[in-house]
Amino acid sequence: MSDGSPVTEGNPGGAGQVPPAEPAMVAAGRAIVATAAARSIPVRLVGGVAIYLRGSPPARAALGRSYPDIDIVAHKKQSRALRGILEESGFEPERVFNATHGARRLLYYAPDGWQVDVFLDTFEMSHTLDLGRRLEAEPETLAAAELLLTKLQIAEVNRKDLSDTALLLWDHQPAGQDGPGLLNMTAVTGRCAADWGLHTTVTDNLAACAGLLGELVSDEAHRDRIAARISQLGQALDDAPKSMGWKARAKVGRRMRWYELPEEVTR
Repeated sequence: MSDGSPVTEGNPGGAGQVPPAEPAMVAAGRAIVATAAARSIPVRLVGGVAIYLRGSPPARAALGRSYPDIDIVAHKKQSRALRGILEESGFEPERVFNATHGARRLLYYAPDGWQVDVFLDTFEMSHTLDLGRRLEAEPETLAAAELLLTKLQIAEVNRKDLSDTALLLWDHQPAGQDGPGLLNMTAVTGRCAADWGLHTTVTDNLAACAGLLGELVSDEAHRDRIAARISQLGQALDDAPKSMGWKARAKVGRRMRWYELPEEVTR
């Protein structure tokens, strides 16, 4: 497991250079996905591990961090089979939490204590996101659009989450489709145009990320590219046609809290 210092990358093509090993949680997350896939159960990584995995070596070197646990998404209908796989692999269930929340979320612990957080179709934190309908859009991780939304939906966002956002946008160009190096803007704007609260949190956090780029990214060219992508996303969110529900909630505005305070679970 990383010690928390920035991830450094060697030059894989240089003489005598050895490609750096993956952080422990990245390797462990990929192993869970592969084990589930061997049983025909689609599981995708989400969170910081997924964003690291999608990043280029320069992005990882600049913005990689320690990853203390793993977050994954699976289909609710395959929850029983996934539980069996995790327990066969040596993971211990958090039984009280799973009995209470198991229709939407599960918690497991590795033998040495790190945590696997399993979201079943639905991601419920500050806002609720349906991840099940696009779970299999890309292999191994959620598509970039969903990864971005899971970070930007955090109402009480912190530096770590904004750094992960910048890492994702380092390599992903807003576009009209999914794919390597692409971020499907329609998947982002469509959700935000239907939900004023989500739109508000996402745009607030895009602005916060833009404001922090000077501290996060030292290279001017990379910093300017990320800033341009943030601006492009912000403009697309503003321009997207809004639903009647969005417009009705907008009239209330910030006078009423528009986000939930997620439950934190620790062992």
